[in-house]
Amino acid sequence: MSAVLQSRDNGADSPLILIADDDKATRVLLRRVMEREGYKVVAAETGAEAVRLCESVSADLILLDYIMPELDGVDACARIRTLERYKATPVLMITSLDDDASIHRALVCGASDYVTKPILLPVLRQRVRHLLASRRAERFMMHLAYHDSLTALPNREYFHQRLSEVLADPGIRAGRHAVMYIDLDQFKIVNDTCGHSAGDQLLRQLAHLLQTTLRQDDLVARLGGDEFGVLLLDCDMDRACQVAEKLREAVAGFRFFWESRIFTVGASIGVVPIDGDSIPLANVLSAADAACYAAKDSGRNQVQVYRPENEELRRRRTEMSWVNRITRALDDGRFRLRYQPIVALSSCAGPPVHFEMLVSMVDENGLIIGPDAFIPAAERYNLMPSIDRWVIDSALRFVGNLPADAHPLQTCCINLSGSSLTDEQLLPYIQGKLVEYGVSPRLVCFEITETATIANMNRALRLISELRARGCRFALDDFGTGLSSFAYLKHLPVDFLKIDGTFVKNIARDPVNLAIVKATNEIGHALGIKTIAEYVEDAETLEAVRNLGVDYGQGFGIARPQPLETFQLHGYPVKETA
Repeated sequence: MSAVLQSRDNGADSPLILIADDDKATRVLLRRVMEREGYKVVAAETGAEAVRLCESVSADLILLDYIMPELDGVDACARIRTLERYKATPVLMITSLDDDASIHRALVCGASDYVTKPILLPVLRQRVRHLLASRRAERFMMHLAYHDSLTALPNREYFHQRLSEVLADPGIRAGRHAVMYIDLDQFKIVNDTCGHSAGDQLLRQLAHLLQTTLRQDDLVARLGGDEFGVLLLDCDMDRACQVAEKLREAVAGFRFFWESRIFTVGASIGVVPIDGDSIPLANVLSAADAACYAAKDSGRNQVQVYRPENEELRRRRTEMSWVNRITRALDDGRFRLRYQPIVALSSCAGPPVHFEMLVSMVDENGLIIGPDAFIPAAERYNLMPSIDRWVIDSALRFVGNLPADAHPLQTCCINLSGSSLTDEQLLPYIQGKLVEYGVSPRLVCFEITETATIANMNRALRLISELRARGCRFALDDFGTGLSSFAYLKHLPVDFLKIDGTFVKNIARDPVNLAIVKATNEIGHALGIKTIAEYVEDAETLEAVRNLGVDYGQGFGIARPQPLETFQLHGYPVKETA
């Protein structure tokens, strides 16, 4: 593929035809005919000479005589096809042999088509024109497939393919190379204030700037959005860092003019060495991405080199490895729901009538992965809205399949992440799913964390108000982690207050935690809000929160999370889904 994209573009130049025929008269005739058609011509007297010529020139089409001394046309064609630049070049075989076996042998060895002797010149001209037109169309489609339409740079697909070739080729890999991941700073400001047309123009200008700043043999690609990748061949890390700094300075010194406004942008750049070891593509990309985002976290407009001994970069890279795993799990349907009962502390007897839906993931080997492993990465890389939507759909479908009068369920709690609170389409999505599955809103309670609510106060209030007006309820999760918890609480129209488990779990042995839980419970009750103690892990903690008058408890000391299928074991049949 790289040879196709790197071959010369003959859209403006005359195509070059390579003719190979041991008969001089035929060779002269073919040259004259092709030159009259406007093509350039090089000629060879033998198949072996044709192969040698192909190693030094880039022909657009090859005319090969079938029968030649030293190396016949079919064997020559087979050898030519082993050359990277000729894997897709049209080869037209000229033959006096028209039996099926001979024709089959030629096609199997890579011939695109054939003409028989004596040569009918109109047929030859038509075949050549057709093969060249087909090749031009293939090149054009290949260009579209592997180039970014906005900037004309190679795209992510091509960048990954070329990098894979470097990593797989021992000859290339023996050198010292480097990969860069570039993320623009302040691009969103231009896009948001001046519109997408301005953003597109900025990307085109910066793409040109990157190209002209790099060496001709360096590869720069647009990976998507405002992100670019660079592959530097035969470039040690000292030189790579100099190039990265040169790029950073070029972008920082660039000024973007739009109408009457002037904008400055920056570039956060992550650099990763490729030093001869066989490294999986995904590892190189995740390391470069991690280094880039570490540069952003350090203040933006910086260069960060990935070093395996850097603990922060290793942590970030581990997080980023989860991105592909989470995305694949969503695509493959490998997320699962479990439920954990929430019980009234006045009486822990009887079947669960309140429970929280908890999400887990099944890995590629069928092992269950808890949310603590993948949620941090999902939150950092904005995958939580997709997970939230999967949970909402799956949970409401489950509740909708419970027979209307045959179960005592009162509350199904569903968690919403902070990033979902900023999703303008979340409200209509929830409303649509409630209708689709025929779920009564009174059965649904959405849990949002205190931290996320405070960070997105206006949108959180709108979401809470809209859904509570339809009958849904809300719980404020992890309450007590914020610095101004009590000050905000009276402004939030929630139904439940979930007291943060870090205060609950040591309540029987820590008088400070006991005082915090006691105060939180009393303030919640003063505001007419029911309280729930999380992390009730043992009988001692259960007794302590009950004595404080907390309304509900949740934790391993009461009940562990269970697969949804076991809900049937409590005597609540689930209707078969269609």
